[in-house]
Amino acid sequence: MDKSLIRNLIRDVIAEEVKAMKSGKSPAAATSSVRIASDADLATFAKDVLRLAEDPQVRAAIQAGRHPFHLASSSAPTVASPSGQSHRVDKGVVTEGTIAKLGKTVSRLLLGPGVSITPLARDKAKARNISVERIGQ
Repeated sequence: MDKSLIRNLIRDVIAEEVKAMKSGKSPAAATSSVRIASDADLATFAKDVLRLAEDPQVRAAIQAGRHPFHLASSSAPTVASPSGQSHRVDKGVVTEGTIAKLGKTVSRLLLGPGVSITPLARDKAKARNISVERIGQ
C-alpha cells in the first residue's frame, strides 16, 4: 500500500473523530442489539458478554453502564438469517479490535449514521465473511 494512501486514510479517520468529539458525540461507545428468543440465544449472549469482558476497558464500561445492550424488536433487522447474527454499532468508529471482539456467529455488521469503519476493520470483516451494511441513512 502506498504511504500517501495510508496517510490520507489516517487523516480522514482523525478528521472524523475530531468532528465527533467537537459535536459532543462519544467516539468509543457501541450499542449492542440483542435478540433473545430461545435458550440458545441467551447462551450466545452470555458467551458474548464474557468475551467482551476479557478487555478491561470494555468490562469497566459494561459495569458502569456505558456499553448498553438493547433488546432487538422482532420486526427490527438486527438478526440475520439462521446462519448468523447481526451486530449493530450506532456511534463511534469500528476498528480491527471491534471486529475481533465480535462473536463467531455474527455474519452482519450494521453501521448507523455517522459511524466510521477503518480500512483494516473492513478487511478483517471481509476475511471473516461478515457483511458490512449502512442503515438509517
